[in-house]
Amino acid sequence: MKLLLLGAGGTIGRRTAGELLRWGAIQHLTLAGRDAGKLERLRDRLSGRASISVAAFDIADGDRLEHHFREHDRVVSCAGPAYSLEELCVDAAIRAGTSYISLNDDLEAAAAVRSRDREAVTAGAMVVSGCGASPGITNLLVALAAEELEELNEVEISVGASSADGGGPATDLHFIAMLDAAARSNDLDDDRSRSPHPVYFPDPVGWVETFPCGHPEELAVRRDHPGLVSFRFRIGLGEKAVMDVLRASVASRLTASERRRRLWLKAAQPSRPLLEKLSPGVAPWTALRTDVRGRSGGRSKTISYGVVDHLVNLASIPIALVATELPPDEAGVRTPEQCFEPRRLLAGIARRGVRFARLQPHAW
Repeated sequence: MKLLLLGAGGTIGRRTAGELLRWGAIQHLTLAGRDAGKLERLRDRLSGRASISVAAFDIADGDRLEHHFREHDRVVSCAGPAYSLEELCVDAAIRAGTSYISLNDDLEAAAAVRSRDREAVTAGAMVVSGCGASPGITNLLVALAAEELEELNEVEISVGASSADGGGPATDLHFIAMLDAAARSNDLDDDRSRSPHPVYFPDPVGWVETFPCGHPEELAVRRDHPGLVSFRFRIGLGEKAVMDVLRASVASRLTASERRRRLWLKAAQPSRPLLEKLSPGVAPWTALRTDVRGRSGGRSKTISYGVVDHLVNLASIPIALVATELPPDEAGVRTPEQCFEPRRLLAGIARRGVRFARLQPHAW
């Protein structure tokens, strides 16, 4: 298999390259990104594990993007932010007839990609958009819980992250963009829905103050469970001082555009370590929690799962597993739980060291 990895020079991309090369199905891996020097250094570190080449180009160059897609059997994308790049990549995959797997974590991009299902089927391209921590692992945990229920009514997905466990600038930009979109959303039209809500995650993360945002999992859950009454996605940083400054910046519209978000990140970089130290004892990990409520045997039942690991592991392991084991003869726009039996894929992730736990349900 010839595989192209977009965003290979980033924090998560570098780890994903290593994960992909653990699988014997890959005969050649092309490391793609904008910084040739970073890519060449990564190639040198990975040498000896497979045939590896480097391709330095800008994803925004659609013609070059499509050319590289046509030269490979599958494309894996760790490039971001997804709200800027995902549709460009999916369109290139469809034109090239090449299967595409990504970490897409943007709600609007996910909705746009979903509308291309018929085009992907016609082109013979499989598009699996959202195969990391969230969406990705979270989808699988919700699907696993749904197997125990006759009727699914409510789903809450929560992410508790550490500012010190980031995935790089694209991850930061996505996080700020989510908060900004939530602040402007008409769906959150009362103080209660906007208010912080503490969520308990498995140790060592513990309690994290979380806030509501839109996220791609909602599309998949509502597709699979049309009778769903309520879906909630919440996210927060363990370092309260960092989160408070960020929320204040969002409220002041300092992050209301892509240019402003990038300027804000650059300006905040020197003070970020100091703000992190104002929240002592915060574990530098990322945690996911899914709470699924429904009915089974005529009785109400809540099933809760949690997982804690470093973000690079939670993102790179699922996408590498999906990319290497994706059925070769299928096409269309799919989510991980549509391509794989959830228990089987979660077991594969667990074999790489990510551990899942069944939790006590929280109060609804």
